[in-house]
Amino acid sequence: MSRRARPRRVLALLAVLVYVLSSSRAFAFEREWHLGGGLGAAAAPGYAAGPAASMYAAYGLSDAFDARVEISTSIQGRLDATNAFFSFKGALAYKLDVIQWIPWIGPSVGGLASGHQKWPFDAMQPTVGALAGLDYAWTRHFGVGLCLSGDYGFDQAVVYGAGYLRAEYHWGW
Repeated sequence: MSRRARPRRVLALLAVLVYVLSSSRAFAFEREWHLGGGLGAAAAPGYAAGPAASMYAAYGLSDAFDARVEISTSIQGRLDATNAFFSFKGALAYKLDVIQWIPWIGPSVGGLASGHQKWPFDAMQPTVGALAGLDYAWTRHFGVGLCLSGDYGFDQAVVYGAGYLRAEYHWGW
């Protein structure tokens, strides 16, 4: 190898190393607020699946965990009656930030109210459950995603499930 080729190869190797080891712009949500909502469907035992809507807020505790609060409502029907459901919950979500795609999962605790076309509702029960989702950070401030949730109601041994297509706004980074 000639003396002139050696410095060029070293410079080329250094340039490749700088390129490979430099990080691209990350979309991590540490110390960032999320506010969003979704539309979808929900199901409860004994009722046909019905339309559902949700609203939620989340705060990025770290790059791996979010604290979340969520409210949702849905209407399910059957031949003899229509039932309205209202759910509220708090959750701790573990997320895997993979550049723009962010899968997440976590346990939740809250309450589930139901009633036959009534407000206030006929029955309220405590729940435990789980949330799982896949978000896509479209831009630094806007994201879309899919969320699935399941809640177990203790009083009536009801399993309430829902799925939503969501949109959210991020700020505070």
